[in-house]
Amino acid sequence: MTFKTGLMAATALATLGAPAWAQEDTLDIVFINDGHVAPYHVAWLKGFEDAIEAYDEAFEDTEITGRWLSAEGSLEKMIQQTEVTINEGPDVMFVNAINVDAFEPLVAKAQEAGITWIAVHSPMESADYSFTLGDVVNGTNQGMAICALSGGEPYKVGVMLGQAGNPSGEARREGILKGIATCDNVEVVAEQPADWDTVKAQSIAENWLTQFEDLDAISGVTDAYMYPSIAIATNSGKDLDFFGYDGDIPILQQMKDGPVKADILLSGTREGWNFVQMAYRIHKGETPDKVYDFYTPLVMTEENHKIALENGFPEDVEVYYVDQALDVAANGYLEFGPDSVK
Repeated sequence: MTFKTGLMAATALATLGAPAWAQEDTLDIVFINDGHVAPYHVAWLKGFEDAIEAYDEAFEDTEITGRWLSAEGSLEKMIQQTEVTINEGPDVMFVNAINVDAFEPLVAKAQEAGITWIAVHSPMESADYSFTLGDVVNGTNQGMAICALSGGEPYKVGVMLGQAGNPSGEARREGILKGIATCDNVEVVAEQPADWDTVKAQSIAENWLTQFEDLDAISGVTDAYMYPSIAIATNSGKDLDFFGYDGDIPILQQMKDGPVKADILLSGTREGWNFVQMAYRIHKGETPDKVYDFYTPLVMTEENHKIALENGFPEDVEVYYVDQALDVAANGYLEFGPDSVK
């Protein structure tokens, strides 16, 4: 942990018998993620780092520090990182566990050390808090959008899944299939996990375009799958529709005149800022809901939303249009910056 000059002076005074109030308050936040190569992860880290800096500058009475660790897709590495971090004793840990069952013993160990454990995306009953995304609802909205924008004719879709056993990915799959089941013209011709990996997504997309010559669309549980899939379809001269999930800014931009028909507005930037806001609130004694559900609306163009409504898409599903979604995705500080807690 890095301390300011004022904090070191206060510590020295405390050593000489100064009262406790002479010591500066500290908040150390660690986020352990499964990777750091997808565009979403890059935005996540940038939002997290920017928020740490902004909160530290805004609240002079509290020294706020933060670290981001990437397990690079390795469960073994993530467990090792978590064990080391617990021994270092931060105040709050956000853990995007690759496999939640493997981390149950570590949750208890962290709590015994006085560390607040926040499970990211995949809820854990044992965690102090779970930061979730409403994945079943979001997936259902994506699936219903597929139905409403399919044109009513036979429509074949391939669904790229997350990692087997990952609760967040499984919930997204459940929702997508539930939404697609609301119409009878859409057929899911293939489901395959890409393990949150763009290279695997590329291989799957290549195979699907060869195997299913009449494929109409690809649905994904993360926007990371959209990048290679769109490129392969374009290079193959295939006119496919795409339905994403993440709110990556480059994917949202492709909704205006491109092949992406719907997305879910998470935004790594928003999440990064929200993590720091959540940690700060907890540190100051607030108690959020044990399961904190991040607000994640559906995104379409205004034109496609009108078409979807005409084709039976529910009017009570809140939809952000692309320009609004882009603004929200890029400016997490407006929702979750220091002004939101002052």
